[in-house]
Amino acid sequence: VSRIAALLRVPPLALRMFRSANEMSGLDRRTLPTELIPLNAIQLSRGLLNFTALQSLPGWLLPYWAVRQFDPSDPGFIPRSHLGLSINLTRRNWTAVGMPGCPNEPIIDPRGLVTPFRNGWSFDVWVRTGKCVLFPSRLDSVHQRLSDDVPVVETSFDSDGLAITLTTYTHNSVLTHHVAVKNSTGEMRDGAVAIAIRPFNPEGVALTYAIRFEQERNRFVVDETQTVTLSSPPTALRWGSNERGDSAGAFGRAEHADDIAETRCPLGFANGHAVYAFSLEPGGTFEFTAQAPLQDGEEVPAVATMPQAVVKMWNDLLQTGAQIETPDQKVNALLRASLATVLQLTDGDTITPGPWTYHQFWFRDAAAMVRALDVFGFHHVTRSIIEQFPSHQQPDGYFRSQQGEWDSNGEALWTAWQHIALTGNDTLARQLFEPLSRGVEWIRRKRLTGREHKGTPYEGLLPAGLSAEHLGLADHYFWDNWWSMAGVSAFIRICERVGKPEAARSAEALLHEYRTAMERAIARTGDGNPDAPIPAGPERRVDCGMIGTCVTWYPLQEIAAEDCRMRATLETLAQRFLVDGMFFQDFIHSGMNAYLTLHLAHAWLHEGNRSEFWKLFSAVAAHASPTLNFPEAIHPQTGGGSMGDGHHGWAAAEICLALRDAFVREVWKDNQRDPELVMLSGIPAEWFQGDGQFSITEAPVPGGTVSIECVGQEGRICVLITLTAHEQPQVFNTSVRLPLIAATLRVNGGAARNVRIVDGETWVECGKTGGKTMIECDVA
Repeated sequence: VSRIAALLRVPPLALRMFRSANEMSGLDRRTLPTELIPLNAIQLSRGLLNFTALQSLPGWLLPYWAVRQFDPSDPGFIPRSHLGLSINLTRRNWTAVGMPGCPNEPIIDPRGLVTPFRNGWSFDVWVRTGKCVLFPSRLDSVHQRLSDDVPVVETSFDSDGLAITLTTYTHNSVLTHHVAVKNSTGEMRDGAVAIAIRPFNPEGVALTYAIRFEQERNRFVVDETQTVTLSSPPTALRWGSNERGDSAGAFGRAEHADDIAETRCPLGFANGHAVYAFSLEPGGTFEFTAQAPLQDGEEVPAVATMPQAVVKMWNDLLQTGAQIETPDQKVNALLRASLATVLQLTDGDTITPGPWTYHQFWFRDAAAMVRALDVFGFHHVTRSIIEQFPSHQQPDGYFRSQQGEWDSNGEALWTAWQHIALTGNDTLARQLFEPLSRGVEWIRRKRLTGREHKGTPYEGLLPAGLSAEHLGLADHYFWDNWWSMAGVSAFIRICERVGKPEAARSAEALLHEYRTAMERAIARTGDGNPDAPIPAGPERRVDCGMIGTCVTWYPLQEIAAEDCRMRATLETLAQRFLVDGMFFQDFIHSGMNAYLTLHLAHAWLHEGNRSEFWKLFSAVAAHASPTLNFPEAIHPQTGGGSMGDGHHGWAAAEICLALRDAFVREVWKDNQRDPELVMLSGIPAEWFQGDGQFSITEAPVPGGTVSIECVGQEGRICVLITLTAHEQPQVFNTSVRLPLIAATLRVNGGAARNVRIVDGETWVECGKTGGKTMIECDVA
């Protein structure tokens, strides 16, 4: 590097700064996440291309994010400066319209721009009338929503008395984009609508070298590999390139059609559009569809599948799982959309946390997403994913999705155990036993227990690593170690199920040593104050990376719910790191983060604080996009995405998990084979007020399923709990927590026993129960 630097006349100061940055990062050959190099290389190179190209294309029609981010009057304006990169940092929002099992999930941006393939070109719809030209990316606002809260996106806008509706969805690996133009006036309307192939996508330039139109098959062919078939022949074609300019200008000027059927651009800016002229009587509608096959060999059907059929398919799929109904229709819609998000991001035997930026497998994201599908009963989907865990395991036992992430072994073990506990699938437990055992041994060997680590703050912990990037630079994170401890604990339970007492005893000894090391490391933080909040690692002070500490309460339950250090942690996070009601992650992500806010909310739920849980959940729900999803991080000024994938699967999973756990959650204790089922501990108090009802139906729990129906009427609340066991006889240890003080309380018609009033709530300890339990109470 020094020789090359000298050859290029790089100043010594620049080298010293580079070395200092490298040393501060904590990364080395063992922890460098090489799996991220392809992803980051594309993002950085596109940022450089955007910087070079977008300011060199005056008058070109740019995608929505660029129109806004380059507008000096916009709150998301970012000066180009001399950094040399232009990246979408203010409106990273899109909506996926995939199908379970299909590896491609097309995305739609907030103005209806459709991108069928990752990192590829897009198609757009424009409208021209005698009085105006409408380009959606330049509109201040459009209306966008999901049809029936499933992945069918409707984008609509108006122009000179015309109502334009774009409906986008996939079915059988074919993307369909339906365009409808309706005359809403009382007079004739003449005009034209265009469907355009664009060398852009929601991250910037998408190199497109050649487009041609096959008249006999009525379709665009892009770079000889991908196609867009139109339902009817267009009136005219128009082409553009870097040399010829943007065809959008020709559409706006209503110029004559080209007499050629293709365009080429060696720089990658080939573009073009097909025009449909229309003349509409009052109330009349002009319609056509564009279809793109998403996999090789997939044929476009002669007649496009109707959106109603796709909505029905999704409704049928969602109804096969557990059902939740609440008095809040926004909550109901958000839950349906979130569950559909997680399902569409399952690609056979793998699952990815996003359709675009994060379309690859990580154990960390899978832990939440697989768990969300499991607690809603989609075991047939999750089993095939979990069965593939060993394919990610190295010979030394490391479950690797990304080098330097030391939490992945714990996540693989914990996720497998949660599935086994919910399904009672001991066959899978035996099938996975050997790779899971090697995973535990990797944890044992990876811990820093040698003489050279004796007396250090991180003695007995895992090495420094990048871990979850939202925690900060490479460090000895408690997050990694809590996950690993939970993984060892999960393995002990698996040993008990499959009859491996020796392996269980060995793991128990490891867990005891590990917990001792962790307590010692935590005790050294906070200047020895036993009531101080727990930072992100043994050598860290209070900072936003402390959000990782929540994991010990949610979902891992490694520290008791009454631990004062955890309460201090949650209070500190709430006091110092919330923006607009959401957790603001100031490391790397630099935005309001939905799934980390829900981690904080869930930790409050485990602590027993219903109001804090629901307040944070409500803040997250309020920041959902119009299509009911979340980017990984939200820009505090624009409300758009600022980092990561614009449709984030982990965030969707946490919505599902929060609502399910609000109705019923498991509390595990080391000395108990089965958990306590705590019911209704997260339901907001207002749902219990007045007349109304809410319910959860056939939700999987360890040993069976639970249904809970709550009905309020004239000051009386009735709660019917139905526990159904996988195998008889089976009883469940249950309790119910009501956010009220009951004047009278009856259980199954008799006087209630084991009732406590805790912080203004009524806690009913039902003990070992099964079958149906009816709780009736009059509100004081």
